Amino acid sequence: MADFDEKQIAIFAQNWFQLTDPVKGERFIQKLKENESIQELASSPLLLTLLCLVFGDSGDFPANRSELYKEGLNVLLKKWDAKRNIEREQVYKNLSLQRKEDLLSQIALTTFEQKDYFFKQKTTEVYIADFIRNLRDADTDPKVLKLDSEAVLKFIEAQHGLLVERAKGIYSFSHLTFHEYFAAREIVANSALESLVEHITEISWREVFLLAAGMMRKADDLLLLMKSKIDSIVALDDKLQYLLQTVYNKSLSVKYNHKGAVVRAFYLEHALFFSYSVLDYCSELTKALGFNIEVDPEIDFDEKLTDALEIVNSDPAECLSYALSLNLNLEPEFQKSLQNLKKQIPYPDDPKKWMQREDKTIKQWLHDLRSLIIRYRKICYQDELNDQQCELIWNYYDANTLMVDCLNSDCYISRQVRQEIEDSLLLPISEGQK
Repeated sequence: MADFDEKQIAIFAQNWFQLTDPVKGERFIQKLKENESIQELASSPLLLTLLCLVFGDSGDFPANRSELYKEGLNVLLKKWDAKRNIEREQVYKNLSLQRKEDLLSQIALTTFEQKDYFFKQKTTEVYIADFIRNLRDADTDPKVLKLDSEAVLKFIEAQHGLLVERAKGIYSFSHLTFHEYFAAREIVANSALESLVEHITEISWREVFLLAAGMMRKADDLLLLMKSKIDSIVALDDKLQYLLQTVYNKSLSVKYNHKGAVVRAFYLEHALFFSYSVLDYCSELTKALGFNIEVDPEIDFDEKLTDALEIVNSDPAECLSYALSLNLNLEPEFQKSLQNLKKQIPYPDDPKKWMQREDKTIKQWLHDLRSLIIRYRKICYQDELNDQQCELIWNYYDANTLMVDCLNSDCYISRQVRQEIEDSLLLPISEGQK
């Protein structure tokens, strides 16, 4: 079904709670507005139904996202039947809530690892048969197992909607969220953390990492494994280690009021954008680390200098004017050179010519500014990265962002491990070992 907009979400919720508790319906909508991440889920009619079930049962949403899914699935798999006085066939009735979840988890991880988001009915029935044959008192006769697995699949589809037939004989989880949740649950249940971290550079596994961290009693082992795997991505490349070392050295020269990892992230992002075109102009990692550019004029100065290099989205004259207005003890020669460059800005009143990037005068001006930034500020490097190095450093950046998102989530991590990871974030191997 198509996603709901905000108005449709409100109508759905009001209708859901209208007969039982209209006031709870109003509270539901208010709670959604207060929680952006849960509000994103509500746009899906299926997940909105789950949210209504959870809220109707407890009157609130759990802070932990994995706990939210757990409560919702508990309602779908058990309480929902009881409220509607539904009796299942014996083969399905004998499966406890935990065993139903175990079955779905086994199917989820097996198919997710194979990148099978759509899977054949016969294959799914084989997975189910493999599961139920190990249950106590199970009839292991192949014909009985086949009939039982067919029945279980049909009950899951018809009664809970967690698996659905998308085309003739082709099944999937009714929403990717459920597929990710049950895959994460299986990983945590089997302590398969080392297998999980092998997927740390794969975008499709992002939510699985976040959910697994939230499910664990203590996520220390997972986060430490992630940190080790992330560092290994660039450990053997001398040029990338040199880049991290240069970023680290630069961060030491900046007197910033926040943690060193924040400053390292800022200068790494600028290097990956302005020097190597690895990133689009973004600051996901610095934002996740709580970066605030306004607290330090020196970083603000470097930001404005590099902004002047970004032709399309900036006004070079305005950027240089602002940078020069900051109260910094710049080398006189550097300050004089910047003043001269400001006077030499070609076509200051014609931004279209800046955007064309063809004019030799503009290219020379940018080259001169870039050279000054490299010489005096030690950022915007001139050496090049090959395609493999660009891919490695992008994977490294993205995986670090994922790890920080895990640290910022509701998962439980010891203060010692959190501090250890934050202190060593984005360090070259030589500094990390110290």
